[in-house]
Amino acid sequence: MPETMGLRDRKRIETRRRIAESARSLALEHEIDHTTIEQIAARADVSPRTFFNYFDSKEDAVLGHTELDLSPEALAAHLETVDGEPAAQAVVDLAFLVFGETFADEAERTARKELVVRFPQLIRRQVNRMTSVSEAMVGAVRTVLERDPAWGPEAATPQAAEMLLGMCMTALRTAARDADTAPDEVRGRMVALIRDTASRIATD
Repeated sequence: MPETMGLRDRKRIETRRRIAESARSLALEHEIDHTTIEQIAARADVSPRTFFNYFDSKEDAVLGHTELDLSPEALAAHLETVDGEPAAQAVVDLAFLVFGETFADEAERTARKELVVRFPQLIRRQVNRMTSVSEAMVGAVRTVLERDPAWGPEAATPQAAEMLLGMCMTALRTAARDADTAPDEVRGRMVALIRDTASRIATD
């Protein structure tokens, strides 16, 4: 299982969240068109330059995407930490690493939905973000499957990766409803649910 998140990563997540919350509150107060990056940075107590280390635009900040930065380097580093784990566990760890913080925050998810309804111009950015995250994660899951002796390169198709990832995301949504559950227990429940589902399907 991946090592506990370091202080530097926690600070980055906190800064990203603070910028997102500042952007959201300003947009609701003044509308997006009348909100500037300088205003967002000032409220978040960061420089405009720091703002661009986390978000490409004020619209992205308003949406408040707090998932892991899915750069090739970030994904490669994570894949190294789960190398050798069974596929189900490795994919659960990937889903939890990328979305764990977000799915645990019901208020943030609700606020994001409300923002998209109030500012329809955000819909395209939201869809583009979801698409890019999905594509990156499917690619990472295929790598996990290719390395797993039970799968291998021939079985690690895009369809298989999407199916396993979909199962993981559904399990994460279900587990995240119980905010009092410890992260390790959530991971354990997710893996157990996936394995149980797969075994039952195999006996049909």
